[in-house]
Amino acid sequence: MCTLLFSFWYIDVWENSNSCSRVLPIATYFEQGNFVLDKYKDKTIDISVIDGHYYMDKAPLPTFITLPFFGLLKGLGITQAEGGSYYGKTIYIAGAIVCGIIPFLIMLFFIAQSLILKQREDLILQAFVALFGSFIFVFAGTFFAHALAATLVMIAFVKYQKANYYAAGMLCGLGFLTEYTTLWIVFAWLVIELFKHKSTQHALQLMLGFLPAVLILLYYNFYFTGNPFTMLYLFVADNFDAATKSTYGLSFPKLKALYGLLFSENRGLFFYAPVLVYGLFLFFTQPSFSWKLTIRSYLTHPVLLPFILTLLFISSHAAWDGGWSYGPRHLTAVSTLLIFAIIQSDLFGKFKAVFWIVCGYGIVCMLLAKHTVIYSVPPINQNILSYLIAKLKDGFNDGNILTLFTKQKPLYAFMIFVLILALMILSKPKKRNAITAQ
Repeated sequence: MCTLLFSFWYIDVWENSNSCSRVLPIATYFEQGNFVLDKYKDKTIDISVIDGHYYMDKAPLPTFITLPFFGLLKGLGITQAEGGSYYGKTIYIAGAIVCGIIPFLIMLFFIAQSLILKQREDLILQAFVALFGSFIFVFAGTFFAHALAATLVMIAFVKYQKANYYAAGMLCGLGFLTEYTTLWIVFAWLVIELFKHKSTQHALQLMLGFLPAVLILLYYNFYFTGNPFTMLYLFVADNFDAATKSTYGLSFPKLKALYGLLFSENRGLFFYAPVLVYGLFLFFTQPSFSWKLTIRSYLTHPVLLPFILTLLFISSHAAWDGGWSYGPRHLTAVSTLLIFAIIQSDLFGKFKAVFWIVCGYGIVCMLLAKHTVIYSVPPINQNILSYLIAKLKDGFNDGNILTLFTKQKPLYAFMIFVLILALMILSKPKKRNAITAQ
């Protein structure tokens, strides 16, 4: 119950360009029956211009799965148009729940299930803390695509481990329609099956599972751009200059970006998902560790290879740092796979002092981020913890269920949030049960 409440406590209602781009097509669909955003074009810079009309520039799935839920709220009379407009906090809340909070809870369920099946229920708390103390949870209550994509590919990885290649490909396809960079995950698995396992049958099953998503995207592109192979990102309004836009913002991997995405205080993965520091510690201290084995086996690992390919891809993009972002948000899906692999390993749970030191740091940063700026962190030259402490002098985040529904001060909501976390940590993991373990 504490986990459920903790995950639902903060719901993003801020009008940022990223989530606004996904919100607007829902509003215009119920207002005018189409996805033309002309009347709202000044609300976001994440927008495409095609033949003088404005459209969402994002991958389509988050918007389209939120649309019927908002339609249900409209049909029940829970939300109504104001001045002919449905644009407002209700869509942001619906999107945050459908595409952020619920997927994150599903992610926690699969993590708990994997530990229960191994009869390691005592590590569920640590596993949850590893996720809560990361940038993944900071985005979990938002109408971004990251939590949904991460959950889809994590379940795909579970299916892949169980040799259900068609389902793995299908789930990767849904992840692709959520966040295009997840293409590298299924591509990596295809490479592994073809060249490591020498199995064209498995590769074919992956491709067949992924194919419907490709066909949907081709139709989606054709509907809006007139060309199935031309994506809406080619028509983004203001984000890139003409030369960069022609390549969808892509060039070649940059050392500055690689360093920034991994090690910098600005967007470094090890600062924003510190459980990976613990994972590295386990990796280098394992009795069987050898560089020869590492090169031979780990570069074709179904988690590490997708991470490497995605990292190289993002480092080649003009917007590799994610704009105003809490951590390397474009690496959310593959980072989730890394964390899941750490949790699944037999070494997880050892060296508890190391775990609680690094993840404790992540928890503190997460709490301060939820209370203040959430994901709105500009490029910084200081440690994220120092930045967040400095932000305490500014206004606090009112996007929480206590403030939204009772108008209580955000500070009171934050105090309850911390209390829920304390109760969660002090509680003991539940015993194995047939429902979760099946």
